[in-house]
Amino acid sequence: MIRREIVKKIISPDGRVIAEARSIAIESENQSETSQSVSVSVSSGSSSSYSTSSSRSSSQSHASSPSN
Repeated sequence: MIRREIVKKIISPDGRVIAEARSIAIESENQSETSQSVSVSVSSGSSSSYSTSSSRSSSQSHASSPSN
């Protein structure tokens, strides 16, 4: 099994993480799965907003036997 994870962050000048994107891919011999998510947090003065989105997909391959 192979697992790959990528994380990207946007950091404000004062050191806060304001956005994060994460992608995880898992592959095995006959199956693969990908999970992705994006989170954004924005604040200004006394108001703040947070949003997140995610998606997941998977596939499975079957070995085919030759026909006679």
